[in-house]
Amino acid sequence: MNSRKTIQVSKQTVSRLRILAKASELLNSSLDLNRILDLLLKHTTANLNASTGTIYLVDREKKELFARIRTDRKMVEIRLAIGKGISGYVAKTGKTVRLKDVYRDKRFYRDIDRQSGFRTKTMICAPMKNRAGHIVGVFQILNKKRGSFTSEDARFLKAISIPATIAIENARLHHAEVETQRMQRELELAAAIQQQILPKSLPCVPETQLSAFTKPCREVGGDFYDAIESDDGKLTLAIADVSGKGVAGALLVSTFQAALHTYVEFRLPLKTLAMKLNRIIFEDSTVEGFITCVLCTYDPKTRILRYVNAGHNHPMVFRTGGPGLQLDRGGIGLGMLSDVSYEEGEVVLGAHDLLFLYTDGVTEAMNADQDLYGEARLWARVREHLLFPVNNIAGHVWDDVHRFSEGVQQVDDLTMLLMRVTD
Repeated sequence: MNSRKTIQVSKQTVSRLRILAKASELLNSSLDLNRILDLLLKHTTANLNASTGTIYLVDREKKELFARIRTDRKMVEIRLAIGKGISGYVAKTGKTVRLKDVYRDKRFYRDIDRQSGFRTKTMICAPMKNRAGHIVGVFQILNKKRGSFTSEDARFLKAISIPATIAIENARLHHAEVETQRMQRELELAAAIQQQILPKSLPCVPETQLSAFTKPCREVGGDFYDAIESDDGKLTLAIADVSGKGVAGALLVSTFQAALHTYVEFRLPLKTLAMKLNRIIFEDSTVEGFITCVLCTYDPKTRILRYVNAGHNHPMVFRTGGPGLQLDRGGIGLGMLSDVSYEEGEVVLGAHDLLFLYTDGVTEAMNADQDLYGEARLWARVREHLLFPVNNIAGHVWDDVHRFSEGVQQVDDLTMLLMRVTD
């Protein structure tokens, strides 16, 4: 009798070794994580003669287990805190759990049965460990068709966890590499879009000097500036900062630039222009997407500067013989609400006055002590070089910001747009 039992065990062991070898071959033939998990679940449930199961993976950042399961209609994701339920317990302790009646165990998380309508009876739950002994996931195999799960079943899950974790980690590395390449292509595309929409040169307007400077914090930025001369000799200036980066941000700025150039030709009042741009950005953006900007029109004949500040950093008008003036009239950022009205401000410029527009990458540049560059330091640098040519002023500000940040990686783009009245 004992010899028969030994023969049966030996046959089962040999069969499982063959299945293990075949499963290892199949698992490592793919870099698709979902396919790997499907194959793994198929082989483990078949080999353990079980009805169904779930394979949970560990999300170390969120300290959770997650699994994707197929319902009648779609794939849904389940998430459990590590330590919660039997799978969470196994993920936390690394111990295998075998249950003949899951409802007798207080750790059993019954909500999933209630939500799915499935009735769990027997269970084996085992950690999925890699070669370093780290828990990568958890096997949860349910309802053995005859009897309950055995210690031999537990040994099989332990044996298959090594090739399984190798396949899973390879798939994750492959996915990370593909995602990195995708993000790089997206940044390159966004950079190309940005290069197309930034002006190649600034217009030459009588009795004025114009200069612009921009420095993206990464390959592509969310800042934008423009200067447009109309047939009547008036100058339209714009500086903007989009809330998103990458292709989405670049496309939103592209929409803004195209609409700006279209509406400038109609010579609309600035507050009307801001309202129309706001509606376009609202309809074109995502829930999170919006743009802060300053719009200005300058008439060299009258020296009247009109402006609307849509949620942006306050530009400054510097006067050689008096205090500076902040341009703060306007309203909220473009695209935040569908129907918004804007207030228009007006300033008469004198000879040698300097208009300084900038994005928050200047004042929010940070040093190693996490101190911000700030407005006070910015205004001091501008005043220190106020009589310099405008392109030199922007260069001196950038040099000072660069020295202040001491090589710390900045998280926002830096852009400046300057206009001086010469005579």
